[in-house]
Amino acid sequence: MNDPDTVLPADDNNFQDFKKMCESVDGWSECYNKKNVCVSTSLQSNSNLKLLKAVTSFNDCSAATIFDVVHDTEYRRKWDHDMIDMKEVCKLCVNNTVSYYAAKCPPPVKPRDVVFLSSWIAYPNMRDPKEYLMINRSVSHVDFSPRNSMVRAISIVTGYLIRPTGPNSCEFTYLTHFDPRGSLPKWVVNKVAQFFTPKVIHRIHKAARKYEVWKRKHNASYKPWLWPEQCRLPLCKPGQLSARFDEVEIIDETGLKDENGTNGDDPADVSDDEI
Repeated sequence: MNDPDTVLPADDNNFQDFKKMCESVDGWSECYNKKNVCVSTSLQSNSNLKLLKAVTSFNDCSAATIFDVVHDTEYRRKWDHDMIDMKEVCKLCVNNTVSYYAAKCPPPVKPRDVVFLSSWIAYPNMRDPKEYLMINRSVSHVDFSPRNSMVRAISIVTGYLIRPTGPNSCEFTYLTHFDPRGSLPKWVVNKVAQFFTPKVIHRIHKAARKYEVWKRKHNASYKPWLWPEQCRLPLCKPGQLSARFDEVEIIDETGLKDENGTNGDDPADVSDDEI
């Protein structure tokens, strides 16, 4: 019997369960639908946090390019302007790696960080993929304890389902069940669903349109998410990882005022200059 604290690689059951959530249609409430991005939320019986799903399609980017963009840490520094830091830490196996990510939040909300296991697969295989899946979930690592300057968030499950619809087009589904922790008011969490997620989707799209040109000039042949022999990460050592979430002090952020936070901006209005 497995120790519940043991971090195991994702298996086919994990990937199929994630795909079923992405494909499910019952129990979802639409909260945003504009410029080809539909965002919905679903109440969860075992949590007061909503599951969030964003669905879109791209008619000018291949599924392979989108898969590269969500993996490429160096390129992420170009388009993810909320990112403070990201480090790839270690690997469980060729398609399961542990990373650290920290991001800015609108003041006066404190920045959030997360340590997560990232797992990915292509079905039926990488040579002839009919769909790509990538799922992340929080873990803890002895070398990445919570910091006083950050709030340690929890990714219960976050990921992508990417399906090619042509040589240069694809369907893209983003799904997340995420706990920002702290004591954020409900209106803040709601804004994540209605405002922040569409903005991220459009940033990924704009970044993907520029990726191939950028990649040709930046270690073009290096794609360890496709070619496992290129992965330079060390294997995780016994005792380094735990499936138990880090304990953190509850930080009071309930004094925040709702001033609509978006200044009337449309989440889809992301200029090319931002990438």
